[in-house]
Amino acid sequence: MLEQDKRRKKVALVANCLLNQNAKVNGFAFFPDMLLELVEILHKYEYGILQLPCPETVYAGLRRWWYVREQYDNAKFRDVCKEAIRPVLDQVEALIKDGCKVVLIGLDGSPSCGVRSSGSDPRWGGKPEIEVGDYPQTNKSGIFIEVLKQEIHQRGLPQLREIGAGFDMPNFDKSKISKEIEDFLKD
Repeated sequence: MLEQDKRRKKVALVANCLLNQNAKVNGFAFFPDMLLELVEILHKYEYGILQLPCPETVYAGLRRWWYVREQYDNAKFRDVCKEAIRPVLDQVEALIKDGCKVVLIGLDGSPSCGVRSSGSDPRWGGKPEIEVGDYPQTNKSGIFIEVLKQEIHQRGLPQLREIGAGFDMPNFDKSKISKEIEDFLKD
């Protein structure tokens, strides 16, 4: 007799760099490898993980400098986002149709993966000149998250519950952000 299937049918769609700090722009990797606390919280609440691609790496490589959303807000970057997200959305669509609960965990502060905020400054062009802790922000999603939401809508899928983990925000508090994510996943 086969053992009963134990999956919980809960999946978190997670920003690439939260699980792989090697994808971060130089100078902005705040952890040596991944955000282990996030993985532990997801495990605690029985979520599987589906890692988003990193469109910034695909578009500009690993030796890029930091951008703001206005620099990524162009047709080519949006095309890169659409192409990179297609196979992931195929999986998301299959998961939802199979009855899975799918949530989105982005990276607030990121010009591409921010959910509640993203780096923004219409004056930027070329290599930015900023001081640590002086990264300009706007209360808009990043470009990749905008594209992701548009593609989900075009497929007729329900809007995902979402949260932005503020690990790119100046002077972030890891324990406070972890608690916020845990509260989000409890629902």
